[in-house]
Amino acid sequence: NYGRPGWNNDRGPGRPGWGDNRGPWRNDWRQDRRYDWQGWRSDHRDLFRGPRYFAPMPNYRYSRLNIGIYLGAPFFAQQYWIADPWAYRLPPAYPPYRWVRYYDDVVLIDTYTGQVVDVIYDFFW
Repeated sequence: NYGRPGWNNDRGPGRPGWGDNRGPWRNDWRQDRRYDWQGWRSDHRDLFRGPRYFAPMPNYRYSRLNIGIYLGAPFFAQQYWIADPWAYRLPPAYPPYRWVRYYDDVVLIDTYTGQVVDVIYDFFW
């Protein structure tokens, strides 16, 4: 295992039973009125009009993602992170999860595996 956490064919730190994890992701957050991102977006349209998205690889074209698909690390590099999910009325994402921008969508990624855990289509303008 080379003495590096998360590299010993287990689920690594941040997974259930490890470190700072708050448990597996639950998609029931949409029923929580605090996270009404659609209402927030209609009142704060400029916030959701971000800069142009540039794919991490040349000639890559948009492909609609579904929960369960795996993305390569370049697609959830730090430049795509949503630094303050609350600014968009998204729930906090605890390790190993991270909200990232993917074209006009927002995607929750498991940063250890690259698996898409949650997705909101047409989030940005």
